[in-house]
Amino acid sequence: MRNKIFGGIGILWGGVLLFRWFTSGTPTGGSSAYQAGQSAAVIFGALMLVAGLYYFFRKPS
Repeated sequence: MRNKIFGGIGILWGGVLLFRWFTSGTPTGGSSAYQAGQSAAVIFGALMLVAGLYYFFRKPS
């Protein structure tokens, strides 16, 4: 049950990070540090979404 709860949280949080990235577009005047942080957040969100989906839909052993 704990894995389903944490998986659901991962799906929601990772999905929100990716949704915000898709809808915000690319800033044109941002610094390189800001763009690197945004790229890291997108990668983290994608990994969290994949891990959340795995743990949410995994069959109990």
